[in-house]
Amino acid sequence: MSIRHVVMWRLAGDTSSAKAANAQLVKDALLPLVGKLPEIVSMTLHDNIVDEARNADLILISEFATLEDLQAYQVHPDHVAAAAVIREATTDRVVGDWEQ
Repeated sequence: MSIRHVVMWRLAGDTSSAKAANAQLVKDALLPLVGKLPEIVSMTLHDNIVDEARNADLILISEFATLEDLQAYQVHPDHVAAAAVIREATTDRVVGDWEQ
């Protein structure tokens, strides 16, 4: 069993280039945590390819061995710092977690 953690964001910005820059900020904040925080089993970020007003722009799919590992990741100082960057680069988010 493992825990899947999915986050979908709408990016800040009025143009596609502004949104792309904000997507890169999010990626640059999160991806260095892989290998640095032992709780992360895997983490990928994906740009949404369907441009619709109701859709998210950027999707995070991550995996943790246990719920406790996910909870430790969420309060880790490096993740807290990344989250501050992400809040500036995004306007909305939806999160889902489940056991697989």
